[in-house]
Amino acid sequence: MAGANASRRDPQMPDLTAEAPTQYNKRMAQDTKPAGISGKVIRILDAYTLIAQNTYPSVALLKDKLEISERSVYRYLEIINMIDPIDFDRERDGYKFTNAARIKKFRLSERDFLLLLAMGESVSHLGEPLKNYYKAFIEKFLCLSDASMKSGTVPIFIKMPEAIDSEAVSRYFSVMSTCISEKRSIDLTYRSKYSEEINERRIDPYGLIFYEGAWIMIGYCHLRVGIRQFALDRIIELKETHLKFQPIEGFELSKYLAPSWGIYDEDPVEVVVRFPLKVRELLERKAKWHPSERRKVLDDGGIELTFTVAGVQEIKRWVYSWLPWAEVVSPQWFREKVRAELSEAVSHHS
Repeated sequence: MAGANASRRDPQMPDLTAEAPTQYNKRMAQDTKPAGISGKVIRILDAYTLIAQNTYPSVALLKDKLEISERSVYRYLEIINMIDPIDFDRERDGYKFTNAARIKKFRLSERDFLLLLAMGESVSHLGEPLKNYYKAFIEKFLCLSDASMKSGTVPIFIKMPEAIDSEAVSRYFSVMSTCISEKRSIDLTYRSKYSEEINERRIDPYGLIFYEGAWIMIGYCHLRVGIRQFALDRIIELKETHLKFQPIEGFELSKYLAPSWGIYDEDPVEVVVRFPLKVRELLERKAKWHPSERRKVLDDGGIELTFTVAGVQEIKRWVYSWLPWAEVVSPQWFREKVRAELSEAVSHHS
């Protein structure tokens, strides 16, 4: 192996670089093409980490752990050896770095640690899967305990809805993340939000969104023949498949969500909402409440906001959060709907 003493070479390890360059490159391309470049890089990093953690992984262990062929293991070891020289330890029957442990522990500035605290606080609201992933990441690179994470000099608390969490949701999140990454379809038994109807669907999962305390999967539904949203906590059963899919041409999650006030996708509607002078300063604390927003200062000092949104269900909740100062100006049918709902609310408080 290039860069390693012959006496410390794994006796079973072939010298792959001794092949003619053309033949070697051809075999490398054949070996890595099915899994893709990103998959190969991840597996190399996993192998690198196992060696750096002084676990002395053997070829057999790496083959099993990374789910690759023995020949691929040796190729990955060649790549790692070019990055940092490695030796084969005959006593432990596994690999180690020539220069001992290689994972560096980062030194954090106060600003770095502040960012770390904020990230940890944010992730803590997102449910067990991401919370555990974050904790493992921090422990791997920084060796920080929960106590040290909480002992920062600047207290940070992010107020946001806690994730709807359960063992099933955590399992679905993990499986779905893998299927999204690998572009594999999933089969769901799902309970619809409004009708409570239970049916089976095949979905091509495109992405995950954390919204108002719930994890939502956006994907193409073969049953409804279109893009739909699925709350993970409403899934009764999930099965991953080995069926590959191609996303709808031109689909981008950010563009799909842009017209929505939150995540709902309905027919576009222009909504005009008026506010008095007394709350104008509060509204202007944010540069924009929605990408489509247009602002107009009124003669009396009040402010009028115009939005083009996908349906009114979500913006209606926002309007209600500004009562009693918000007035829906248009469309007229939305104004009438708000009036009817507010009249009903008044009747409950009479």
